[in-house]
Amino acid sequence: MNNMKYLLLPLFAAAALLVACGETTQEGPKASATQGETVQTSVEDGVYVLNKVKPKVTWSAQKLTGDGHNGTLHIETGKFRVQDGQIAEGMVIFDMKRIAVSDLQGEKKESLEGHLRSGDFFNVETHPQAVLSVSDVTEAANGKAQLNATLTMNGEAVDYTIPVEVVVADIPGDTKGLAIQGKFRLDRTKHNITYRSETFDDKLDWFIKDEVELGFSVLGVPTM
Repeated sequence: MNNMKYLLLPLFAAAALLVACGETTQEGPKASATQGETVQTSVEDGVYVLNKVKPKVTWSAQKLTGDGHNGTLHIETGKFRVQDGQIAEGMVIFDMKRIAVSDLQGEKKESLEGHLRSGDFFNVETHPQAVLSVSDVTEAANGKAQLNATLTMNGEAVDYTIPVEVVVADIPGDTKGLAIQGKFRLDRTKHNITYRSETFDDKLDWFIKDEVELGFSVLGVPTM
């Protein structure tokens, strides 16, 4: 896994907020396995790089009152390795200095983005990157695929099991790649982001929910 970290596989989303995937993947042969086993694919073994043309990682966070905000995370780079037909390991790196807000414009947008980059939230001057380290993709009890990974954000590493859909996708040039999409919720307080958290201060007039949902839709293409 250390070697793959140097290859850089910043991918999801990692990240921490409520989101919905906006990309659809091409249908292809689905992987199959028994619970707990790694998911098999029909693509060739090798290293796959995240395509930067249309990767999408989105976030959405809400207050307890119901209103909130949403936006995107920027993937700096990402790679994963397929071995014996299985996703063996990978890493995705996010540039937290480029976290963006989608539901505001002008000064309000700039103000909130600046606040998200500050010490109240992601503290990007000290922790400019978030890293999702992937160990493998296995089959869950419900028969669907799950990504097993560790997200290091704001200096805190937390393990996540992320429901995903993994399908074989056609790449121009008669090549096969892997389309991966999913979404998950993370507890921001575990990443030491406690600003206006009810868990840490019950005397505030309003709170931001601790759980944030992050969604992603990415395409891995084989290296030449």
